[in-house]
Amino acid sequence: MTSSRRVRLYGALGFVVFLILWQAVGALRLAGPSIPSVSDVFAIYRQPWRLALLGRAAMSTLLSAATGLILGALLGSLTALIAHLIRPMRLGLDRLAVMINAVPAVALGPILIVTVGRDWTPSTLSSIPVFFLTFVTVSSGLRSVNPRLNDVFAALGASRVSRLVHLELPAAIPAFLAGLRVSVSAAIVGAIVGEWFGSSTGLGIIILNTMLNFQIPLMWAAMVFAVAASLIAYGLVGSLERRARSHFS
Repeated sequence: MTSSRRVRLYGALGFVVFLILWQAVGALRLAGPSIPSVSDVFAIYRQPWRLALLGRAAMSTLLSAATGLILGALLGSLTALIAHLIRPMRLGLDRLAVMINAVPAVALGPILIVTVGRDWTPSTLSSIPVFFLTFVTVSSGLRSVNPRLNDVFAALGASRVSRLVHLELPAAIPAFLAGLRVSVSAAIVGAIVGEWFGSSTGLGIIILNTMLNFQIPLMWAAMVFAVAASLIAYGLVGSLERRARSHFS
């Protein structure tokens, strides 16, 4: 058995063990009513109207997360490129990115509601961690060029733009995709948190309302939806990253 198949087998066995433990804890009420059994949670999906409700909410959350992912990735990449090309600005932009990422989402939520409105708050809030992660990974990728290749380009008389286009940007693509892979989960979490500040729909609204009304199985069903979407997106971007690394290595 190859190492990759062994890793997948261990992962599948670990997941099965996790489900068994979850079912036991929920069925025996070891943690009280706050953790329902797996069967109680998945019974929600067998109710058509609740499944349709979760599907509509998930589409809204994923749309906000995708918007935030694109916005954050573009701004993070652009900021990293500016910091790379204009070196006197590098330290200031580094500190700015850290400062923006360090502000708690709870503090930003009310400000975003006033400035961008309730509908755009989830997307804007999800873009902040994406911006920081993309900035860090792209900055690292742009500076990861082999010094010998840089010397070769300089000896051949290549311009700054030529070195950027043909050497530094290709080296930064795998790092960009690695940052994007990590950012996917952060974007979904940011969108869900942003929905808590007054959005009209989304998984965040369902999680908040079911928690307040003590509809625990439905709350867990919504969280499972969010986790599944995050894992699928993580796997898709991870596949793109592996292809990019094999192509640019």
